[in-house]
Amino acid sequence: MPNGCNNIASGLCSEAEGIGTVASGEGSHAEGVNTTASGKGSHAEGFKTTASNFAAHAEGIGTTASGLASHAEGFNTTASGDESHAEGKGTIASGLISHTEGLLTTATQLAAHAEGISTAASGRASHAEGNSTKAQADQSHAEGISTIASGMNSHAEGEGNTASGRASHVEGGGVDQLGNPAPNLASGQSAHAEGVGTIASGFASHAEGGTLSILSRPGPQALGDFSHAEGRETEASGDASHSEGARAIASGFASHAEGLFTVASGNFSHAEGSNTEASGLGSHAEGSGTEASGFASHAEGSVTEASGIASHAEGVTTEASGFASHAEGVSTNASGFASHAEGNFADAIGFFSHAEGDGTDAIGNSSHAEGSGTVASGNFSHTEGFHTNASGIASHAEGVSTNATGFSAHAEGNFADAIGSFSHAEGDGTDAIGNSSHAEGSGTVASGNVSHAEGFHTNAVGFASHAEGNFADAIGNFSHAEGDGTDATGVASHAEGSGTVASGEVSHTEGFHTVASAFAAHAEGNSTNATGFASHAEGVNTLADGNFSHVEGLGTCAGTLGGVHVMGVNGAPNPAAGDLPFSWYLVNGAAPCDPTGVKAKILNNGSACFDSTVTASAFNIAVGACDFAEMFETADGQPIDVGYFVTFDGESETIRKATSNDEYILGVTSSNPAILADVEDPGCSKFVLDEWSRIQYQKVVIPAVTDREGNIIIPERTEQRPKINPYWDPNRKCKTRKELPNWVAIGLIGKLLLRDDGTCRGGGYCKPNDEGMATASSTGYRVMKRTGENQILILFNGNRV
Repeated sequence: MPNGCNNIASGLCSEAEGIGTVASGEGSHAEGVNTTASGKGSHAEGFKTTASNFAAHAEGIGTTASGLASHAEGFNTTASGDESHAEGKGTIASGLISHTEGLLTTATQLAAHAEGISTAASGRASHAEGNSTKAQADQSHAEGISTIASGMNSHAEGEGNTASGRASHVEGGGVDQLGNPAPNLASGQSAHAEGVGTIASGFASHAEGGTLSILSRPGPQALGDFSHAEGRETEASGDASHSEGARAIASGFASHAEGLFTVASGNFSHAEGSNTEASGLGSHAEGSGTEASGFASHAEGSVTEASGIASHAEGVTTEASGFASHAEGVSTNASGFASHAEGNFADAIGFFSHAEGDGTDAIGNSSHAEGSGTVASGNFSHTEGFHTNASGIASHAEGVSTNATGFSAHAEGNFADAIGSFSHAEGDGTDAIGNSSHAEGSGTVASGNVSHAEGFHTNAVGFASHAEGNFADAIGNFSHAEGDGTDATGVASHAEGSGTVASGEVSHTEGFHTVASAFAAHAEGNSTNATGFASHAEGVNTLADGNFSHVEGLGTCAGTLGGVHVMGVNGAPNPAAGDLPFSWYLVNGAAPCDPTGVKAKILNNGSACFDSTVTASAFNIAVGACDFAEMFETADGQPIDVGYFVTFDGESETIRKATSNDEYILGVTSSNPAILADVEDPGCSKFVLDEWSRIQYQKVVIPAVTDREGNIIIPERTEQRPKINPYWDPNRKCKTRKELPNWVAIGLIGKLLLRDDGTCRGGGYCKPNDEGMATASSTGYRVMKRTGENQILILFNGNRV
């Protein structure tokens, strides 16, 4: 009821006490100064408080509890939500069952809770605490200062941070080291941002760390789903990526960047170290300034680049750009497919190539360069050593400044060049120019195909030629020059010795300063010259100037006659004097090639001439060969042993042993004749004979002799040749009479060994007894001496006893 203090208790069973209080609600209670309890069962106390709803409670100064069973306390607080609770100063709890406390806080949603200073909990069951924080989403939690938890179930703490993603968490924030505000942001669902100036925008992402200056670069950013950025100014933008360190960026899916200024932009890539970049799928960059841009590539070391698929670069300033390539060392480059470069400034450019060493280049496919300054540019080539070059396919260069440019060529040594296919150059300054050629030694050149030069400054120019020795030249095809200063210029020629020249085709020269200038000529000895076709000069200062001629000795010549054999000293046959070709000459003249120097000769017609005595030893050098004999047939067809007197058998031409009654003695069966005649059977003659057993001749045209190119070496000519016996069979062997037992050699004149009956004396005479043996006689044949118990030596010089 009204009283003197202006209190009004108008509600049923209400109570108003104090000054100017009003209790209008049933069972309400107003106390204090100017309070109002208008709600049923409400309670207002303090100063100018209002409890307007059922069971509401307002206390303090200027508070309002307008919600069902609400509670407002403190200063100017409002609890307008049912079962809400506002306390502190200027707080508002408008949400159902909400709670505000502190200064100027607001809880506007169901079960929201705001506490601290100027905080706002606008989400259901949200919680804002601290200073100027906002919990805007359901079940969100904001604490600290100026934080915002706008994502459902999010949590923001620290200074100026925002958790906008569902179930996100942000903490830290505040200012950078320069004092610039650097709040964090967790905008991704289930994201977590912490540190200074960080952003976690990806699903379930995590950003932690900070930045030196937010004005120049943000702190770590976890932008990709499930990403993680940590450290200083890092970025993880790829899903499931991870960046750590300083300014590391992981933009690829499941990528990882760590270290300083690293970038992992490829999916599944990994960048670590300093200023590295892994942009290829599944790539890995580590070290300093490296880049792995190829699929599954790996770069490590300093300023390396692996751009090829599955490539690997390591070391310093290396590059692996080829598929499955590998570069290591310093400034190497592996650009070829599956190539490998290692060492210093080595380049592996060809497929499957390998470069190693210093400044090497493996350009050809499957090539290999090693050493220093070497280049393997040919496919399957190999170079090693110093400044070598293998440019030919499957070539090999080694040593110093060698070049293998031919297919399958091989150069080794110093400044050797293998230019021809399958060529081989070795030694010092050699050149193998021809295909399949071989040069070795010093300064040699093998320019002919299949040629071989060896020694010192030799040249093999012709096809399949061979030069060896010192300054030897094999110029003709298939030629061979060896020795000192020799020249083999003819086809298939051979020069050996010193200063020799084989210029004729298939010629041969040897010795000292000899020359074989004709086809198939041969010069040997000292200063000899073979100028005739198939000629042969030997000895000293000889000249074989006739075709097929042979000269030997000193100063002998063929006198242009063909087929002659000249021997001796200072002489030559003289055609003007009747000397014939294809004959034998012995010379002893006053000057070289003296046409008057012939001392003996055997001509092609069987004639012979000697300026002096002819001895038996010229025909048979055996001891005791002193008689002239001919072959005779025995009368009975049986052999007659040596050392018997023989005579003709009656009127026939056959012979038998002589007896004491024979007045005519043909001769003695000779054991060792000096000259043996009538040995051959005329019936087996290769040539046609006349009735006087003379060989019959005919004119025969001899075709011209030409070389391989058709050049005429010997012109066509006409010669007298023996006529061939039309019945002669070269396949049927004819026995000589010496091989027949019924033919016996009979000594006709000369010294002969003879059987005797023991009665003969030296200085005496002998004649045949009845057995054909010698017996002493006062006349007959002179006995020279006894040579055995039943043997004497006689001089046989006539046919009659």
